[in-house]
Amino acid sequence: MSGLNDLIGLPWGFGPGQTDCLRLAIAAQEIYGRVIPLVWDYTPENYEARTHDIRRELERISCEIAAPEQGAAVLFDFAPVFHIGTFVSQTHFLHIPRGGTSRLTRWSAPYQKRTVGIYRIMEVPPW
Repeated sequence: MSGLNDLIGLPWGFGPGQTDCLRLAIAAQEIYGRVIPLVWDYTPENYEARTHDIRRELERISCEIAAPEQGAAVLFDFAPVFHIGTFVSQTHFLHIPRGGTSRLTRWSAPYQKRTVGIYRIMEVPPW
C-alpha cells in the first residue's frame, strides 16, 4: 500500500500515470483501510455524467458527518460536475483539480461554500 505522499503530484487524466478525483479518492481511502466499491461503469467518455453518481454511492457506503476528520471523503458541487477529495487532517484535503495535479489543499471558505457533504466511509472488505 502506498503512502499519501505517493499520491501527491499526479497529473489529472485517464491515461497511464494519471488520475482523476474519484480514482485518487479510492486510492486515498485504501490507505485509511477503507474501500470505495464502484458498482457502475466509469469511463473518460461518461466522466462528467457519472460524477453525479458519486453522491448516491457515498450515501450508500458511508455516513454523513458534521465536521472534517482524517480519512473522511468530502464532496463538492462544481456544477456541472461533482468533485471528491479525502481529508488528511481537519483542515486539509487531498484532491486533484481537473487539468491540474493532485495536491493537499486547505479547506478554506471557497471550498466550504461548495461542500455538499463530508462522509465517513464504512469499513467495506475488498472482496
